[in-house]
Amino acid sequence: MMKELYFAMYAIKKNIQGSAELRTSFLMNIIGMAVNNIAFIILWIFFVKSVGIIGGWTAADIIGLQGFLALCFGIVFSAGGGIRKLADYTASGAFDRFMLSPKNLLVRIATSSFGASALGDIVFGVICLGIYAFLIHATIYQILLIALLVVISTIVFLAAVIAIYSTSFFFTDSSSVTGSLFELFFTPALFHGGAFQGFTRFVFTFLIPSLLIGALPVEIVRDISLGKLLLVGVLAVFWFIVSINIFNRAIKKYESSNFMTFGN
Repeated sequence: MMKELYFAMYAIKKNIQGSAELRTSFLMNIIGMAVNNIAFIILWIFFVKSVGIIGGWTAADIIGLQGFLALCFGIVFSAGGGIRKLADYTASGAFDRFMLSPKNLLVRIATSSFGASALGDIVFGVICLGIYAFLIHATIYQILLIALLVVISTIVFLAAVIAIYSTSFFFTDSSSVTGSLFELFFTPALFHGGAFQGFTRFVFTFLIPSLLIGALPVEIVRDISLGKLLLVGVLAVFWFIVSINIFNRAIKKYESSNFMTFGN
């Protein structure tokens, strides 16, 4: 486990160094994504300010929501950008090269590509959560909760991305399928928690973990809810285990298909 972690950190460091060599492009990618996110959240704030509190959610809560989403998105797609290229790797045959590597297959794939623009999401996310903590007059306990929930939401987001893009092995036109699945997961996460009640809240908490990466973390910090914290933590572990199993099944299917092709 430690060897995989060291390798991942080394690969991420090299990816950042490689991207930073083209400094202008590197900085423009980061700034461009940050500006795009700022424009989006300004629209949300204006909307909340014009209609007042929505479903118990204030403008500060919306800022916190966007902070959690941007951070987990940026962390996963900057450090593990290669996961999104699974469809390209399988179609081009480049995936075979990864299978020959002695390193952990999933870690090797994830760190094979670096998303420089996603660093803009990280910067934006940190700023948003800093503003959120200031607006709610966060206590030390709430600040620690925010840090912990960033880790948990990132694990959930990573698990969802692994599961979604592992479907590349099961479909011919996998790029459209993975794109649709990602939108199904991420789009509901953009909305405040008050938009989901009853059955829809159950669906986007337990069946599709969209609320685990934004809405529920904000509610936990706001209400200091240990019950919800335990729920989110357990579900994060559950979804990560599920995603690894899906990835391993996908690999077995790929190996089986290659064997049949070779045999013919």
